[in-house]
Amino acid sequence: MNGRWAIRTIISFVVLVAGMPAFAQETNLDSNLDKIWGKERELNVIEKKQFLPDYRHEVGIFLGVIPNDPFHVFVPIGLRYEYHFMESLSFEAAGCYAPSASTQLLNDIVRDTGSAIKRGELLERMNWYVDFNIKWAPFHGKFQVMNKRITSFDAGLLVGVGVIGSKVYKQGVLETRWSYDGAIPFNIMANLGAFIKFWVTDYLAVGIDYRHYIYPKAPGFDAQNVSKGEWTNGVSSLAEISFGLTYVTPAPK
Repeated sequence: MNGRWAIRTIISFVVLVAGMPAFAQETNLDSNLDKIWGKERELNVIEKKQFLPDYRHEVGIFLGVIPNDPFHVFVPIGLRYEYHFMESLSFEAAGCYAPSASTQLLNDIVRDTGSAIKRGELLERMNWYVDFNIKWAPFHGKFQVMNKRITSFDAGLLVGVGVIGSKVYKQGVLETRWSYDGAIPFNIMANLGAFIKFWVTDYLAVGIDYRHYIYPKAPGFDAQNVSKGEWTNGVSSLAEISFGLTYVTPAPK
């Protein structure tokens, strides 16, 4: 019995010693592979856009709100057209009509002072605008919706110029504002903004935009009752948040 136990012990020792070089070789191989491929595995994966916009057209509608005017709340309703001449750059033309309502502050002032604030010609009410923008979308990504499908988004900035039409109170009556000594019935404006667009399908997208419009105030009078013209009476600014739905034409072949 002792002889058998001794033989088994010797055989086990021989197998263990014989296997040690192979185990060490396998360990060294894994270590070498880590040195070779470790940096490759640390590289970030950057994928192309799921929906490519190059050389495609977009036509859409939007609805927004402009809440930063102290006397009026505007609800712009309009159309936008966009052409993507590069993957991340596009040209946009947009226009809107903007119904408005008086704020509670204006109602309180008019109630307490009668029509004095209107007779003083202090108020201006924006009616419409048309603008032309360059949009830059350097950011894009993908995300999962309800654990059922993957969609993507584009995000970026825009800058542009345009014209804006408004009305002013004159002797308590709203009249079209004529600018530059009555030369034109609108004014020049500039705008900056940011946007994010979510692709629903390859042909349909929804977007959220923030845009800030800047244009000269209506001419007024200084403390010495001297008339001021455009760009000397300060500027007005309107901050717009809008939601849009767009149709995207098929990609060119």
